[in-house]
This record gives sequence, C-alpha cells and structure tokens, in this order.
Amino acid sequence: MKLKAKALKVSMVLDPAAAAALTMPNRQPRITLRISVAGRTLSADVNAKSLRRCIAAIGAAEPGGVAVALQGRLEGDAVLETGIVAQPKTPKPVAAA
Repeated sequence: MKLKAKALKVSMVLDPAAAAALTMPNRQPRITLRISVAGRTLSADVNAKSLRRCIAAIGAAEPGGVAVALQGRLEGDAVLETGIVAQPKTPKPVAAA
C-alpha cells in the first residue's frame, strides 16, 4: 500500500541549558536558530516573543525541571511554521510503602 503525506512534521526536544544561554537581539520579531541533530544542521525561524517566554520559563524552573520542545514542518534543512515552548516536568508520584 502506498500513501501520500501532505507534510513531514517534526518535534525536537532541545537542551534547556543551551536554550537559556541564547542571547536575544532587541527589536527583532523573529530569530533564526541553527539546530544540530543526527549529523544535520537545521534552521528554524521562531517568534522572538515565544523564545523569550521559553527562556523565562527555564529560568523560573528548577534545574532539570523543564522540557524544551520545538515543533514545525520540515522542508529540506528548514523547519517551517515553527513553535517553541518550555513545559515544566511533572514530578513522578511517590509510591506508597
């Protein structure tokens, strides 16, 4: 059986420390990120406001307490229609003894 897809969607988990270390140029509505993964370097154009919110969420969380995800549509080495978010990790429940 053959199927045809409209697009190839990607979801990447990024290193929170690397994301927090990014410098944000003033007055730019969009930022281009270069992401190395699996021997490739991808470019992703993200909304600067979303990236600032992501960096703030990383700073507010405890170390290792946040997951950073970037999602979009892959075309060649470019991730289009990109979104980035930092989500707090929920602690695992402690089993009753």
